[in-house]
Amino acid sequence: MKFGLLGRTLGHSYSPAIHHALGNESYTLFEKEPDQLADFFANPFLQGLNVTIPYKIAAYEACQTLSDRAQKTGVVNTMVRRDGAWHGDNTDYLGFLYSLDYGYIEVAGKVCLILGDGASSHTLHIALEDLGAKEIIHLSRKTAPFYQDVHHFYHKAQIIINATPVGMYPECPQALIDLAPFSLLEGVVDLIYNPLRTSLLLQARQLGLKAVNGLPFLVAQAVAASKLFLESESSIKTEELVKNLQGDQENIILVGMPGVGKTTVGKALAQRMGRTFIDIDQEISKEIGSISDYIQSQGEAAFRQVESKAIQDIGKRGGLVIATGGGAVTIEDNFLPLRQNGRIYQLTQPLDKLATAGRPLSAGGLDRLKELEAVRTPMYQAFSQCTIAHHRQAQETVDAILLDFKDHLGEV
Repeated sequence: MKFGLLGRTLGHSYSPAIHHALGNESYTLFEKEPDQLADFFANPFLQGLNVTIPYKIAAYEACQTLSDRAQKTGVVNTMVRRDGAWHGDNTDYLGFLYSLDYGYIEVAGKVCLILGDGASSHTLHIALEDLGAKEIIHLSRKTAPFYQDVHHFYHKAQIIINATPVGMYPECPQALIDLAPFSLLEGVVDLIYNPLRTSLLLQARQLGLKAVNGLPFLVAQAVAASKLFLESESSIKTEELVKNLQGDQENIILVGMPGVGKTTVGKALAQRMGRTFIDIDQEISKEIGSISDYIQSQGEAAFRQVESKAIQDIGKRGGLVIATGGGAVTIEDNFLPLRQNGRIYQLTQPLDKLATAGRPLSAGGLDRLKELEAVRTPMYQAFSQCTIAHHRQAQETVDAILLDFKDHLGEV
């Protein structure tokens, strides 16, 4: 029997990992062009499919029988072969309901604004109707109201749901709209799960709003599909799967004063977790040579530009331990690319314990370090989600980081 995900481009899908965890080892990826679909659906060895963009309507049309959900939404994202014929269901509907519960977002009696008008947005619309939303508005680039009409809803929309790929890897961080002008906004749902935190979600959290990414949606619909595929229920809880998947993808990022021990702790942490360790300064040195020489010859501003480019590139990846340079926090724009896939930890220790050899910005003794600390401490605090005192015992610091990391799995 063969199971898998059907789509056109599936390079960074998490679906195989989810279904393998649910006990379906034969689950794989099927990338097909539109003219290949008829022959593909006719393959008798296929027993179950999840379907993603752009083939959810084609899947609907290929099914001989449909669930009530699929009929109501006009969309199929799950196909299972029954007595030789395809039966279609819409487990995205269930995934969306679960994501709202996961994010503690109430939609009954609320004005909901959906970004996008594709197949997924139709499912969301039906689900919102069933949950008692007061009004449902779609913004689109094809039909009115358009994205540029968003200002008409600044004092109306209470819940915003992004059902577009804007902000998805690798075009991240990006956002269709600015949330700041929305005066009644309570919660934001983004169906994107890579990166873990789109710029839309990060702004929502900065504004103190409820926010949920696409992982709960993805996992919950997969759990429902797996039940149809295997005709049995997994013993693994949906919430556990969400947290495990986010934990696997979440970077651990270390910031702090030059010489505080970020590289030492980072290497120990990566070894403990079985992860790749990336020292951003070392990556930059491969390109420009000695950082000290570069700063002396080109100036700190030129170096910060090179550093920001490295952070943009590395921050798009997941499952890493990353040590930043001590001054990475001086560029506010570095926050989004670091935070989008990572939890950021500030390491601290007494100034007289900091290593200063070969660090031009730390030269000048204790007085210079005090000046640097006074300027940068608010920046480290603004970037980081947790502060860890590092006393030159790397394994103790690693223990403290991992304890906090585990306690915050699944958070946006």
